[in-house]
Amino acid sequence: MHAAPKGAASSRAGLTGLMALEGCTTHAAVAGGEQDVSGRITPGRRADLTAFGLDPVDAPANEVAEAPVLLTMNGGRITHRSAA
Repeated sequence: MHAAPKGAASSRAGLTGLMALEGCTTHAAVAGGEQDVSGRITPGRRADLTAFGLDPVDAPANEVAEAPVLLTMNGGRITHRSAA
């Protein structure tokens, strides 16, 4: 086992990409009491989403922040679309 970085609470690995995505989507909706209207892309829920130029679940964490944003939707309306 590797030693924990100085100041780290644990030597365990951080969140997986899926855990991080769920934390920003389904789990955040539940925490905010909005699980019936947001948190998933399904009929009848708000269509607030961002589409990246890579898969945030599988990509290395250090690449996600720099990934190109291809599309953003808010309330089912496109608010940004990449020219690429």
